[in-house]
Amino acid sequence: MPWGDVAADDVRDLYDDYAALLDAGDYDAWLELFTAEATYSAIARENVERGLELSTMRADSRAMLADRLDALVGTQFFARRMTRRFVGSIRPVAVAALTVTINANFVVIESLVEAPPFVAATGVYDDTVVATPDGVRFARKVAVYDAPLVNTSLIVPL
Repeated sequence: MPWGDVAADDVRDLYDDYAALLDAGDYDAWLELFTAEATYSAIARENVERGLELSTMRADSRAMLADRLDALVGTQFFARRMTRRFVGSIRPVAVAALTVTINANFVVIESLVEAPPFVAATGVYDDTVVATPDGVRFARKVAVYDAPLVNTSLIVPL
């Protein structure tokens, strides 16, 4: 399927940057991957299948994501953790001139201090990517995780 005016390599780079910046904790740079009006949610597949909108994490704009990350960095207390995100099978499912709806699989591996690594979440991203003057950006990001629960505290976005 052609990707319209959005280059497939640019989309792959966007997903690579998404994973690398979150894993590195570079939240300011990560926020720049979203349009100002972008939405983000992490939701269980079970809720999606039932038509329920209840999300584990939700933001209705980049500003709401920034507030969430400010709380994460400035006020939240949690065990130090390292994450590694793996994103693959990036596929366009709908294309309009400057907009592509994308499905991509993800796996998040988490390591806590003095504990073996474990799979924190698996699932699919159901995203809308748009071409902007600054490059491709997420206009909508939905992390649909497979299990009814995330295997850890959902502190950092998936």
